[in-house]
Amino acid sequence: MDNTFDKMFYPEGDLLAGLDESGTVDIAGPLVAACVILPRLDVRKDDLKIFEIDDCKKIDPKWRKAHAEVIWQAALGIGIGEVSAEEFDALSRQDAVSLAFYRAVVATKSTRSGKSLKPNFIIVDGDYPININIKQALIRNADEKSLCAAAASIVAKVYRDGVMTKLHERWPYYDWISNKGHPNEAHFRGLDKHGIAPGIHRVRKWPFHPHHHQQENQIEWRKRRRLWRKLTLEHLSKEIEEPLWTSTPPLWTPSPSSNLPVRQTQLSGEATTD
Repeated sequence: MDNTFDKMFYPEGDLLAGLDESGTVDIAGPLVAACVILPRLDVRKDDLKIFEIDDCKKIDPKWRKAHAEVIWQAALGIGIGEVSAEEFDALSRQDAVSLAFYRAVVATKSTRSGKSLKPNFIIVDGDYPININIKQALIRNADEKSLCAAAASIVAKVYRDGVMTKLHERWPYYDWISNKGHPNEAHFRGLDKHGIAPGIHRVRKWPFHPHHHQQENQIEWRKRRRLWRKLTLEHLSKEIEEPLWTSTPPLWTPSPSSNLPVRQTQLSGEATTD
């Protein structure tokens, strides 16, 4: 991929940035966005290794890191924005992506000096603008057309893969080193045995929400989700080393002869002891 597409936007300013994300459809780990500012490249003078990059999905995983290194060497500035699993659960998918994009732009720093660097113009991969006071072009599948957007897709993917590899060391039974948080059967088998990893799994999204499955699978998925909740609670009780934890706590109620003072709750009207 060359910079033919990006050249259309060179008149907009010296600092042209591409934005892309990684992890939107995954069910574990953060959503990661990258902002990459590339220089105005001249085929007569510049090292053309940067032209070898492409949409990260089209690059063999074993070569992605090598491409990311070329981007770091050539880029004027790079920024990473993360949205945690808890934040992803609290937001709509599009709001989560927009927030990750915003954070990536704000975090952009010069690859030479480490100082903050603000782009003049942004090529956004997607259909929705981000809430930032910088002129932007919304390009569907921008990572297949724009060199700087393709660079952002690679940086975001390599960075997120690194995050999931580290998380795999703590929770190896979900096979995140292979699936990187993507929903697949190996991931589900880890959930079947251990429940969710609180703060890492996005529990409001698919596959935890059964309505995304065909109607005939609804009952089985509900059973599976109930099992995950049960295992998660058991796992947490072991994690805090509380031997007295139980899912059926014995509840005490006063006997009529106890003579304990009783008050009425204003909300329910039920008698409670002081």
